[in-house]
Formats: sequence, structure tokens, C-alpha cells
Amino acid sequence: MFARVVVASALIPAMLVGAGAPAVAATNTLTITTLDRAGKKVTVTTTVVNLATNERRSVKSNQAKKLPKGTYAVLASIKNGSAVTLGVRTVKVAGASKTTVDARKGKKVTVGLSPAPVGEWYYAQTTAQICTRSASASYSVQASDFGDGSVYVIPNSSTKYAFAAMRTWTDYSGYPGSTHYAVTYTTTGVPSKPSRTAKQSSLATVNVASRRGPSVAAYSSLAATPIDRSCGNGMLNSLSSTDQPYRTKVMVSAGKWDFGVHSSSDTKDGSTRVVGHYFVPRTVAAGKSYNLNFFRSAWGPSTRLPIILNGQMSYSLNGMFADPGFPTRSVEGGDKATATLTFGGKTVKTVKDKGWEPDEKYLSYKVTKPGWYKLTNNASRYYPEIDFPSGMLSTKTSVTYRFKAKPNTSVTAPVYAVTMLPTGLNLNNQAKPGSTTNVQLKLSRPRMEPDAKLGKNPKVKTVTAKASFDGGKTWRSVKVKKVDGTWTAAVGNPASGAVSLRARVTDTTGGYTEVTIIRAYAIG
Repeated sequence: MFARVVVASALIPAMLVGAGAPAVAATNTLTITTLDRAGKKVTVTTTVVNLATNERRSVKSNQAKKLPKGTYAVLASIKNGSAVTLGVRTVKVAGASKTTVDARKGKKVTVGLSPAPVGEWYYAQTTAQICTRSASASYSVQASDFGDGSVYVIPNSSTKYAFAAMRTWTDYSGYPGSTHYAVTYTTTGVPSKPSRTAKQSSLATVNVASRRGPSVAAYSSLAATPIDRSCGNGMLNSLSSTDQPYRTKVMVSAGKWDFGVHSSSDTKDGSTRVVGHYFVPRTVAAGKSYNLNFFRSAWGPSTRLPIILNGQMSYSLNGMFADPGFPTRSVEGGDKATATLTFGGKTVKTVKDKGWEPDEKYLSYKVTKPGWYKLTNNASRYYPEIDFPSGMLSTKTSVTYRFKAKPNTSVTAPVYAVTMLPTGLNLNNQAKPGSTTNVQLKLSRPRMEPDAKLGKNPKVKTVTAKASFDGGKTWRSVKVKKVDGTWTAAVGNPASGAVSLRARVTDTTGGYTEVTIIRAYAIG
């Protein structure tokens, strides 16, 4: 941020003939010369960072640029055909300053794996990144060796910078049980020998299952991205993209990763739209195995409960289709909802979300009288631009909370969130005809608003469940018992079709939560 200088003109004496002129501040400029790997001068746009203030500028090379006096980092990417060279220089700007980024000094980045992946369907790609190191923010320059390209970096031993490299081996064979690899390493400074070979025994194994059924998407993609590192955050290489359910292994270097799954679908006008995301951070250790499951049934209301903040009740209508493995929010956008609040048997507030509104929709209500309130939210899937897949699951959901509220309080509603997870289903979220499916009924009370006190969990009185085989027209009770500490409903499945689910948890005060999911899982 620049200081604002105010000069009072009345205090400046008139200049007399023959008197010495006041000193004029010198202009500080920086000229960055960039040379490609053949030594030819080329023009690129560099990233220039003031190392004291962390202020960033984009500066074209080979021309003088006015800058405030200071010490700067110059980050550059210089391309020669399919080769890219990354470099960083430290330069003090005072007067007419100059620096040169010479791609001829670049060293090739290589990342290996021992033993190397074997198979004609493997596609390997290396990505490199140079970063500034700052507690407040980091800036970087990045390149990948797409196709038959290569990446070079210019060594720099300064601890003001960090370097990261990642290589992925993606198996495009499509065979069940395929294995992908992602190997990364980070250094302080840019090394003079930017080459490493990792042993497969030093990697962690992440077993990924990606199912089909509840998503409106025709395709899903999987990527692994290193996160929370001094450099390399955001280096993303796609590992798979398919319209089929699958199981696969991803072997990665130890550390923290973000495993991202993106779902997309063809629209009615022929374009492709990304309709949903999972972002799952995991810290993994060498030699250990982990499991990730995406697109599981049954998608239902998220674990976001109503809150009362300074006497104002608030509830979001937009979290009604959450994956039970990641229940804090909806996986995909696109739904309609109607929320209704009653008090003393009378409706006191109704809010509608018509679908694809620009902002999140809330039911808000000022609590002026203490007593029992009942909040119900009914939602249905809504994508006007997309034809739903045949037999899509989790088409409608609803939730009802009954709880006591008082004016001038800041609390989370004293009820439970209920998440339903059918177990033993195949990759298409189908149970065998005539079989029995155990549905886990998970109760939780996450604190989503720091100022809304959570209080003691209500004491559970009963947990009940029902199943419907005709889309919610008729319901039959099913047995519920605790299995390994988790409430579990045993559902006897029909010979075909789909199963809808309803569960209710009632506490000893009379409060309750009831959740309904239409077409929770299929029979096949």
C-alpha cells in the first residue's frame, strides 16, 4: 500500500533567481531481460513480488518498469517450442536496475519411480513450480511437460524461494483395479540437480471407489493435488475421467493431499457443464493404506442444523443432497426447496428456493415467544438444462426438526442431524433382489456457527425407520438396533425397483428429527 503524501503549498518558499533547485527524487526502474534456451532475447510477462510488502505486479520483460525502491523477486517462465524453463531472480531496485533470466542456465526436472510403472496405457506427466516463501502469501510460476515436452528450472540457493516437482503416471487402460501414481517433492531454494527417484515402498495407497446412481452427471474425474506445503500447492494432474463406476488405487508420496472428484454432464444445448465437486483433504503416511468412497447412496439432508443467533432463527435450504460420506454440504448444485416453520400449530414463515438462484436461500425468523417450533424443508432435484439419467437415485428429500426455542438466545437447535448410509451395495448403488440391506443411521450435532452454543446432546429416546418400495406412497416399519455402536435399520429388499427410506430420532423431551429420502438405493 502506498503512503499518501500531502504537501502544504503555503509552506514552500518562492524560488528565487539563482537559488539552488530543490532535490528531485530519482526514478526507480527495473528492466528484466529474458533469454530463451538458444540465448535469444524473448518477451514474456513476469511476476514481480516486493519481498518486504509481498505486493505483486505483472511486468513485461525487455522494457523499463517504474517501481518503488525495494528488493524484489522476479519469477519468469520462458518457452522454447515444447520446452519450458522456470526461473527466479532477486534484484534490488534503486535507480535504473537490471536483471537477466537466462533459460540456458536451466536444469531439466526429472522425477522417477522405482520400480517404474509398467504398461502401455500409462501416460506420465511432470509439473514443476517455483514459489516465493512468505508467511502472508506465496506467489509462484509453474509449467508441465505436456506430450513430448520438458521442464527446466534455473538453480537458486536463496531460502526466500522454494521448489516443488510432481510426476503422475495415469493408467488409461480402463481395466478394473488400475493403479495411478503421484510422486512429489519440495525443496527450499531451487536445486542445482532437480532430479529425484522415489521408491514405491515409500508411497501411501489410497483405494478409491467411485459409484453411480445419485449423481445427475454423465462423467466424473479424479485428481490428486498436494496441499499445505511450502511450494507445490495447486499442482493438479487428472488421474481418470470416465462415465463408468470404478475402483482404482492411487499411490502417492507421504504428506497432505486433496483428492478431488468433479462431476460433469452434457446439457441439452450440446455443451458440457461441471455440476458438482468433492474436495477431500487427507494426510497419508508411507506404506499405509486408506479408503475413499464417492457417490454413495443415500443422498439426503446435510448435517447443518437450524441455529438461533441473538434470537434470530436461521436455516439454509440448500443442503438437501449430501453424500453420507461427506455430509456437511450438498455435493451437486441444482434443487428446488420449500421450507416451512410452524409455532403452536400455525405456519409463521414459508420460504421457497425456485432453483439456481444467485445466492444461498435461508429461512430466517425472529423468535419472540418461547416454545416448540417445527421446521420442515422439502427438496427435489432440479437441472432444467440436463436430462436426468434413467433410474437416478435420491430424487427427493425432506427433513423435519421439532425443537424448543427461546428469544434472545444464541444456540444450535437441540436436535440431531440424521445421515443414512446403506451398506453392502455394488458400484451402481444396487442391492441384490430379495436381500437384506443394513442402513446405518448416523446421529450428529456439528457446530457450524461458533457463536451458536451447541449445548448438551439431547438424550435419545427412540430411533425408528421405515421403507417404501413404491416411491413413498406407502411405508412399512423396519427393525432398528445398534450394531457396533451405530443405529442400524435392517431393510428387507423387494425383487426389483428402488427403496425409499425414512428415519426418525426422538429425544426424551419430545424433540425429534425425521428424514426422508426417495429412491435412496436401487435393486439390481
